[in-house]
Amino acid sequence: PVLHLSVSTTMDRSPSELIENIRNDLERTFADVPMVAPRKPQIFRILQDYATNNPDIGYTQGMNYVAATLVLKFPNREDLARRRFSEVLLQLYGFWSDDFPLMVFGVRLFERLAETHLKALFEHFLSCGVEPLSYLPNGWLSLFGKWLPLPAVIEAMDLVLECGVRGVLAVTLALFQIQQKRLMSAKALCSPGCGSKKLRDCTA
Repeated sequence: PVLHLSVSTTMDRSPSELIENIRNDLERTFADVPMVAPRKPQIFRILQDYATNNPDIGYTQGMNYVAATLVLKFPNREDLARRRFSEVLLQLYGFWSDDFPLMVFGVRLFERLAETHLKALFEHFLSCGVEPLSYLPNGWLSLFGKWLPLPAVIEAMDLVLECGVRGVLAVTLALFQIQQKRLMSAKALCSPGCGSKKLRDCTA
């Protein structure tokens, strides 16, 4: 199946559009974390250089969180943050490339694992009309930057760097296991239209 996500990409766009898209996204990247602002020039350079040198992938929303996480993980080593960013994209480029093939594959794996290890929660989601594709892309495209506090995202990045998509799945399953009780009792989860919202909006 072909996956259609409402995210901005820069494939086949001009250099000026690339710059504008990255700058716009950086304004929203960990906006509540003061230490991010002075690092934005480094984050911008990493994203622009990668998109320019890899036009088949370009820049897609979510990459901004990945680059920001790595710059903050290695605050005095832009060269190392750049290298680690390239390593992440080498393993997981299918999260952001055309038709998001790794996202499709990862969702299938998640469904199988959730049916086995989080059966009650997974069935509860489905009974409420909340499909994995309504919540996983939000977390995965940002490599948990939109799901977790920054220190936790930085820690999770170690597992992602070491294990690739297996690390992404492991972190995801652990998060849902930890939050299982709250998610099972969230009344808003089964409200009309919740399946089309961000998961966190349905569990507030």
